[in-house]
Amino acid sequence: MDKKKKFFIRIDNHVEQVTEEVYREYFKMLRRERYLEERDLAHGRFLYSQLDNVYEDILGEEMLVDRLTEDLCDSIVTKIMIEKLKECLSLLSDDELNLITQLFYEEKSQRQLSEESGIPVMTISDRKNRILKKLKKYMENKK
Repeated sequence: MDKKKKFFIRIDNHVEQVTEEVYREYFKMLRRERYLEERDLAHGRFLYSQLDNVYEDILGEEMLVDRLTEDLCDSIVTKIMIEKLKECLSLLSDDELNLITQLFYEEKSQRQLSEESGIPVMTISDRKNRILKKLKKYMENKK
């Protein structure tokens, strides 16, 4: 190569003269970044940092919601509702509680209960619906 040839790179709004080695490495690095971005685009990959320029004060990573962690408010509401449900379940008769326990806690089907108890499936279904309405009414009144 010609020794008198000068090499320049632009840094922000300034043009700087650099050695040939720095020049080649700089553009090699830029081409590598472009190649990786093109490959990610071709494979449908998305970087969180691409969201950085959407809003001025927020990084792209901060805009994402972590669905694995439960919100504190949701956790508190869930605990309150569970306590409320326990209170309401204690107001049911033994037969009603037994039916609800087998259906929802032991996860038995209405057909299974029908076969075990000899009670028709429709009767079990009607009782379940009646008990659930009763629980709903208790829950609404327990404010």
